[in-house]
Amino acid sequence: MRLKPMLGRLTVWLRRKGWIRQRGDRYDSFAVLESEQPNGAFSIEATDRGSPITIMAIHGGKIEPGTSSLAKRIAGDTFNYYSFSGHKMRHNWDLHITSTAFDEPVALALASRSAVVVTLHGCMGRGAIAYTGGDNVELQQQLEAELNRAGVKSRPHPVFHGRGGHNICNRGQQGGLQLELTPRLRLCPFTWRKRRVLIDRVRKVLVDGDNLDG
Repeated sequence: MRLKPMLGRLTVWLRRKGWIRQRGDRYDSFAVLESEQPNGAFSIEATDRGSPITIMAIHGGKIEPGTSSLAKRIAGDTFNYYSFSGHKMRHNWDLHITSTAFDEPVALALASRSAVVVTLHGCMGRGAIAYTGGDNVELQQQLEAELNRAGVKSRPHPVFHGRGGHNICNRGQQGGLQLELTPRLRLCPFTWRKRRVLIDRVRKVLVDGDNLDG
């Protein structure tokens, strides 16, 4: 099997680029991050379409690569979209603020106007897996069933459960959904069909979800 060596090399490359690390976050608030980082280190993109659903990549750009583009494609022209993206040449992980401490004002305001917030994150792991979490358990279970039927492995994340009101994904009125996506699902060129399935199934569950009040 050549997959294991490939994942190992990918991890080494991501760490060398400063896109992942094992240490804790450098910042525990957006205000401190903004005061210390140079101009151009990050950008914020937000589109409020008046939808009750918001799709977010709070670790977008080079922080957790692949999450911004997937979030934007899921949002499409239907849902609200938000991305906090890192653009540094190296050490973009310095811009990572964990979900329970992420307090960027535009994101908080958009989340507060939403019924449901869906956040996309990058996680490590083997295979092309979409791990789930968040306080909206019904939505979580619906999406897992849809993805597994369509050939994309999905199950609750064993560590990053995304529960609790402090998590940005749960700042909407009806609890939220947190997706942790492995590198192979986010970045591998050979899994583009699985990414398309992920996008289509997330959109389907959100559009069809009768647990969402307009």
